[in-house]
Amino acid sequence: MAADTVVAGTDEYGNERYKALYEELLFDVGKLAAVERSYLVLKPQVPLFIVSVKMKARPAAKKIGNVASTRSERDMVYVSISDEMYAPGILNALWHRYGRDNVQQLDRFDISIRGAKNSFEVDDIEVESHEHPVQEVLGALYRVLPEGIRNRRTYSDNDVITVVATEEIMRPEMLEEAKVIHAAMQKGGEIDV
Repeated sequence: MAADTVVAGTDEYGNERYKALYEELLFDVGKLAAVERSYLVLKPQVPLFIVSVKMKARPAAKKIGNVASTRSERDMVYVSISDEMYAPGILNALWHRYGRDNVQQLDRFDISIRGAKNSFEVDDIEVESHEHPVQEVLGALYRVLPEGIRNRRTYSDNDVITVVATEEIMRPEMLEEAKVIHAAMQKGGEIDV
């Protein structure tokens, strides 16, 4: 489950149930592993819901040889990707280096390259991970909010995403509470609202 999920709200039983629902939903959409810390504010009587997440750092860039196996055959080099989160980065790096006409994606994880000297040359190419794009995590956060909550504001900076939502008019104090939580999540400190 998530490294740290805190729920602040007016109903202790409801807080625990919402925490379990939140973590289950993020797990189901494959984003729980991307979240380092979560802070949820539940005030159904207002109504006000704030969900703030701090994302784990993206995995560091790696060489193709560390995330795929390569082999040379005649004038071709074949790449079999073993770490899926690097697949888009591998394909982009190979297109950039050898040209789209010389790089053929045979299936989801297998690529052939014409024009590479040998597999060692391909092994040394550095690629970035494309793990947990912000839009996918934001989509998961929207699914966590109660149905019917239409008035939303989102704050997103680097590795922190905060969504504040209400059925009513978004009042300045609601936005201010969300901004305080967002800033505290960025700094990694305690949240006191």
